[in-house]
Amino acid sequence: MVELETISILLTSVGMIIALSYYALTIRNQNRTRQAQLLMDLYETYRSPGFRKQQQEIFNLEWTDYEDFWEKYGGQNNPDTWANWLSAAGFYNGIGVLLKRKMLDIDLVEELLSNITLVSWDRMGPILKGWRESPLRFGAHTRSSKYDLMSGFEYLYNEMRQRDRQYSELKT
Repeated sequence: MVELETISILLTSVGMIIALSYYALTIRNQNRTRQAQLLMDLYETYRSPGFRKQQQEIFNLEWTDYEDFWEKYGGQNNPDTWANWLSAAGFYNGIGVLLKRKMLDIDLVEELLSNITLVSWDRMGPILKGWRESPLRFGAHTRSSKYDLMSGFEYLYNEMRQRDRQYSELKT
């Protein structure tokens, strides 16, 4: 009789371990699927003609320095271009924030958006950094915060740059 009770307890324990393992794997797969779906939703925005036009407009803008940029394209002087600028920067900023909080898989982000992120930050980063230094001068509202303006975009850039360097080192 004792042996039967022992076997029963052992089988129950094994069943619980199997059930918990299955549950953990299911949750893990659901999280990966959600991350992939979120990134694909973002990628659809990136691939959209509207976003591509915004991006191209930004690449076609000409300025000599931070002050020149704000005179030509700042929100008070050129609201449409400024809206495109903020939209594109906000897109990359959002991806960076999600990446920083581990809500996106960095390998997927790298594979889909690495090159355009690097090029976009090289073009937009100096202006965004300048804006951080004097946001109120151009009518932007700011508050005391532990987060710098568009810091997610810069985080995304730094992560993609680091991976790009690692890849370059492996190739040589």
